[in-house]
Amino acid sequence: MIILAVDTSSKACSCALVKDGVLLSESYLHVGLTHSATLMGMVEDTLAHASVAPGEIDRLAVTTGPGSYTGLRIGVSAVKGMALAGAIACTGVSTRLSLAYNLTCWGGTVCAALVARVGQVFTALFSVKGGEVTRLTEDDAMTLEALGEILPAGAMVCGDGAELVFRTFSDRALRLAPAALRYQRASSAAFAAEQLPAVSGEELTVEYHRLSQAERERAARLKETDSGCC
Repeated sequence: MIILAVDTSSKACSCALVKDGVLLSESYLHVGLTHSATLMGMVEDTLAHASVAPGEIDRLAVTTGPGSYTGLRIGVSAVKGMALAGAIACTGVSTRLSLAYNLTCWGGTVCAALVARVGQVFTALFSVKGGEVTRLTEDDAMTLEALGEILPAGAMVCGDGAELVFRTFSDRALRLAPAALRYQRASSAAFAAEQLPAVSGEELTVEYHRLSQAERERAARLKETDSGCC
């Protein structure tokens, strides 16, 4: 099975092509350009470098959240468009699950942590053994205090919240994932997608996990207005 995966959930943008568990080609950019300006060119390059035609793709994969609101919409919209144009099945991959697949070379508990602001982290725990990833907890947003109640000593931490977790729980003998394996990338999303079910382009959705800042601020203003009217 040939999987074309994209990740636009963070400041970096990446695209990867995987065939039967083997990475054929990957493009990765972290240069400050908007994903809408770089993604489709990266897709074309990734396919060309592996000499794979669009019609040979069996499945499309994309990280669906959490992450940058604009970035997630760009990635999912691009995949939906390619899926509908080519009648290709899709797989949405949790950003945290994708991060765990960065560390299949390791053995033990992996804590994927992404900064969620408002005093929280988006997190989930996984067990990695023999190259296989098993979910231990569901994706959640929680305070560092709540995370401390379930975080085992010696866990490997990854994601853009990894350093925060590592510093906060300095007494847990945690391991900080190497920089090259700490952040989201499309190849890991592709490897995760091999183990997940597929949906149609119409069914593919973004998992924001939280209202955007603009939506939260609007809700707060409306609440204040309603309170003032009473």
